[in-house]
Amino acid sequence: MMFATTRRRATAVLAAGTVPFLLLTACSSPSTDSGSGATAGGEVRMLVNLTDNLTQDYWNKLVKPFEDKTGIDVKIEGPTGKSVAETFPTQLAAGTAPDVIQSLFPDQQTAPELVDLSGEGWVKDTPMADTYAMEGKNYVVGVGSQAQSLVYYNKSAFAAAGITKTPETWDEFNETLQKLKTAGFTPLQSAGQFMTGLQLQQLWHPTLNIEHPKWQSSVTDESLTVGQAYQPMFEKYSKWIEDGYIAKDAVGLDPSAADANFIGGKVGMYPLGSWFVATLVKAGNLPFEVGVFSPPVDKGQDYPGPQGATMATPYMVYQGSKNLDASKQLVQYLVTDETAIKTQLTADGGFRAGYDVQTSDAGKDVQKIVDSAPSLVSVGQGAGDNQLPVAGFNPRFTQVAQSLFTGASPQDAANSIDQWVKENR
Repeated sequence: MMFATTRRRATAVLAAGTVPFLLLTACSSPSTDSGSGATAGGEVRMLVNLTDNLTQDYWNKLVKPFEDKTGIDVKIEGPTGKSVAETFPTQLAAGTAPDVIQSLFPDQQTAPELVDLSGEGWVKDTPMADTYAMEGKNYVVGVGSQAQSLVYYNKSAFAAAGITKTPETWDEFNETLQKLKTAGFTPLQSAGQFMTGLQLQQLWHPTLNIEHPKWQSSVTDESLTVGQAYQPMFEKYSKWIEDGYIAKDAVGLDPSAADANFIGGKVGMYPLGSWFVATLVKAGNLPFEVGVFSPPVDKGQDYPGPQGATMATPYMVYQGSKNLDASKQLVQYLVTDETAIKTQLTADGGFRAGYDVQTSDAGKDVQKIVDSAPSLVSVGQGAGDNQLPVAGFNPRFTQVAQSLFTGASPQDAANSIDQWVKENR
């Protein structure tokens, strides 16, 4: 597997230490809770996800109070590849890994490269820490949680199409798609890049987790295959493409353009995570009201189903960092400082108990969905000890989902993802 290979290569190369760090050992404790109060200096490199709402300027402003307080310079770095997920392994292999990594989660292959933070006293009170723990070790900490299984909808479009309630079953969802198409709207907005596979998973999380709780572990113990888990959704999605509910050229659309299509008012429904709330707020007053609902489930299943959720704004510390104490201080600040928490929850549509930062109607709708969900379940690759037996699942799954646009049958898609798991587990 790729990660195993890169890890071995990285270990050898990292000894050379090409990054110019300044050591801080004289002025800061190496462990618990010392953090943000210490005067240190030096530099910490942090690899972050850059998006329309999480810009370079946003990140610089977020860490400025920490820099002023500690004297530690934080160098914000965006991905050199398509994403942080693609960039971090490449940097590991090249011996240029950053000190702090944002937006990634550990797995069995990457965990040995990361610092176990479970000895830090501030970790236990951070959101979803237990869910993401691996054999009791916390390799990642987060600011809040993000709801994944959400469908944003245009209330004016629903009214124009004669739709009086949001769908709770897949049959009702299909009827809603047809009515929106008849009324002249794009029924369901999709997009290319990571979005294709992500949306398909987001829509299926509630149904799948009713049918197969902790399905990732079931794949690991070989009582279920990914193809068996997702073929019913492949069949729905393929039919939606065939019926024109999803534009056939959507697979080539930039995700930002998909956002703009929904905001422009020509789209009926748009599956996406809770971070889209921030985009809606940034867009200002829209010519229509936005509603949000949890995806449907099969007839006979309890609605709403389990809500897919991820740790919001996760941070990991690279074990090979030569500025470990300063790196841990930075992460502690980002996940425990009240102002930093509020800033990040607001910017990226995150939620955290005790932090009522969502003021928009869409944000309040999402909070209600999270509150009413019977459970929060890990998504995609999984989390903590409930993980698939392969690394790199989401990029591969996206390729499979996109093959439905180019003529692959649902059975082909199921066989393809199963073959990939078989070859890489």
